[in-house]
Amino acid sequence: MRRLKILLAVDDGDLRSLYCYMLAAAGYIVNAVRNGLEAFAEMQVNRPDVIVTNIAMPDLNGLDLIVAVRSNGEFANLPVVAITYFGEDICELARAAGATDAIDKPTELERIREVIEAAVSRSSSARHSSMSDKNYTTGATAGPAIIPPRASSRN
Repeated sequence: MRRLKILLAVDDGDLRSLYCYMLAAAGYIVNAVRNGLEAFAEMQVNRPDVIVTNIAMPDLNGLDLIVAVRSNGEFANLPVVAITYFGEDICELARAAGATDAIDKPTELERIREVIEAAVSRSSSARHSSMSDKNYTTGATAGPAIIPPRASSRN
């Protein structure tokens, strides 16, 4: 069985290392970057099987990365999984922007694996069935995404 190549975009160095370790231990080939700009550049050189992106990142956030992927003909059908601390409302925004799926952090490895495998499976199925659908569109058409500030537990 072929090992999936994951492009992981997470700005926090500790979380990026943790997710890299978890995903590699689960059998994936992981290429990690720090933000959406780096992810978009990297996918041009090393095409992944799936993108896993954080939502709140500097330079190009995850929602804007999703829109950029969906707007690019070469990558429009690439599965994208968004991960966020901001809850279900932001997960819904990610799906509306074109994410194949979105999940809350923190999450367990098994849940991440399930979502990645389902996203790849759905993307593969959608590619075959929707290529002839003239009304099929993905991604948002509005301007850049606005991410609310993360609530701090510090006083």
